[in-house]
Amino acid sequence: MAEKPLVVENLTIHYYTLHGIVKAVRNVSFEVHRGESLCLVGESGSGKSTIGLSVLGALPSNARVVSGRVLIEGTNILELDEENLESIRGRKVSIIFQDPAASFNPLFTIGQVLSDIVKYKLGIDDKEEAKRVVLKALSEVGLPDPERIFNSYPHELSGGMLQRAAIAVALVTRPSVLVADEPTTMLDVTLQAQILDLLQSLRQKLGLSMLFITHNLGVAAIVCDRVAVMYAGSIVEYGPTDKILLSPKHPYTKKLIECVPRSSIRAGRLKYIPGSLPDLRRDYPGCIFAPRCDEVLEECTRVKPKLVEVEPGHAVACHRVLRAKG
Repeated sequence: MAEKPLVVENLTIHYYTLHGIVKAVRNVSFEVHRGESLCLVGESGSGKSTIGLSVLGALPSNARVVSGRVLIEGTNILELDEENLESIRGRKVSIIFQDPAASFNPLFTIGQVLSDIVKYKLGIDDKEEAKRVVLKALSEVGLPDPERIFNSYPHELSGGMLQRAAIAVALVTRPSVLVADEPTTMLDVTLQAQILDLLQSLRQKLGLSMLFITHNLGVAAIVCDRVAVMYAGSIVEYGPTDKILLSPKHPYTKKLIECVPRSSIRAGRLKYIPGSLPDLRRDYPGCIFAPRCDEVLEECTRVKPKLVEVEPGHAVACHRVLRAKG
């Protein structure tokens, strides 16, 4: 088995729209080791979910992979036809979406959905054996009375229970890579904590490699070993979670951390990052964050900064940081 179940190399993705070509992901590279959790963090529109869909080979029809590779257990899924892709999608790599209600067909019970996955992805045709596998999966995600959940329709479950069932759907095939696309956004704070704890527990128990997508660095602190901070389709900072949170280098990362509410700090207003994401149909000669940056240099508007390692495992794309480093 590969030591790095997920490797993304120089990935560039464009969307072809009526209003122009949107350059959603720009030369992104990262890797996730076995049993590790990597967090993609950034504002909405920074390219996180596009990368998540590319890992599944599930990009929409107007998306085009311009360059790069996505390796799942050493296989570049971007080169596979639909038939071969189906042997990997849902088997070696699975996804949890942010809205659990949208993950299920309301006409089928939870048991029917999971049983179909077990049949077609694991090749288990025997109904009793399939049900045994499904009940085990429902039990593993902490659902009480798995037999009742098996026979329940999605509308009969609460939001938290439905998200646990969605996690069971993703993990029943025992994939090596799990993409979690903001899986707690639709839940209240208490349920968010429970789901994050569950994902941590399952990751350690099953040896999962997890790509966790979120806009909240507070969530990243709970579930992720490393963090890749994304802005406008590019990674601007990359490193161990503690380094990113305790010693952020890039101005954008610093502002993201300032936006996280903390009970230990009294503040009159919640902080935010002024301005908005740039037009991703354009190319920018310098740092794409420069128009919103408080620490901008003249060089930032002319020369695109490279992602450079400033200390072991910690890389930053910022002229001011690199100048200070010498």
